[in-house]
Amino acid sequence: MWIPRLIEPILRQRMDTRPVVVLTGARQTGKTSLVRRLFPEYEYVSLDLPSEAEQAELDPARFIQRHPMPLVVDEVQYAPRLLRHLKQVVDAHRATPGQFLLTGSQPFEVMAGVTESLAGRAEVLQLSVLSYAEILQSLP
Repeated sequence: MWIPRLIEPILRQRMDTRPVVVLTGARQTGKTSLVRRLFPEYEYVSLDLPSEAEQAELDPARFIQRHPMPLVVDEVQYAPRLLRHLKQVVDAHRATPGQFLLTGSQPFEVMAGVTESLAGRAEVLQLSVLSYAEILQSLP
């Protein structure tokens, strides 16, 4: 059963207006489920897979070539070097919204990389655990 999240319209709106959106939050808050449900047409890659994380970190240019935009990169904190390369792609297509949707469950590490590499290009949103209001809305 899917429980609609209050952040859904905000996330959609940001993806329609920003080249990069970063969705952070604690583990098991539903980041992956949310982005896969809202953006099924996006290419999806999880850096929880060691081979994907290694390529994204050691050869980010090739990683980006392998995964066409629009792209969801889940658990981006496992490849901080990737963020600098995303900056180059975004700058080449600055007027195109919704190029990348990044998720991360370690907000301090993710935020440090975003602040340094994607400043002015990314919108950062925080997904919290299910709220009482969300649970109430889902009840019959």
